[in-house]
Amino acid sequence: MYTTIKEVSDGNRALNVSVTPVVDYRGVLVCPDGYGDFSSADGEGEPILLEICEGKLRLVIWGDINKEDPTHIIDLEGAREDKRKDEP
Repeated sequence: MYTTIKEVSDGNRALNVSVTPVVDYRGVLVCPDGYGDFSSADGEGEPILLEICEGKLRLVIWGDINKEDPTHIIDLEGAREDKRKDEP
């Protein structure tokens, strides 16, 4: 399965990227065509990972193909629906 993501801004940019989601033992990987990570061959990169680590859901991003370690790790525990506060 794959999909195409289209430009959402009002600017004149017309970037469309085909994306393949992959589900495996690590979690859900997002593989956009033409994007990769440090250790993958061209065309086989997985620069976005949704995983569970130490009991917490997190998003891991390799935003620089020249760096081996992730550039961003976002803990999503604050986005849990059971964390929603009632309005006063």
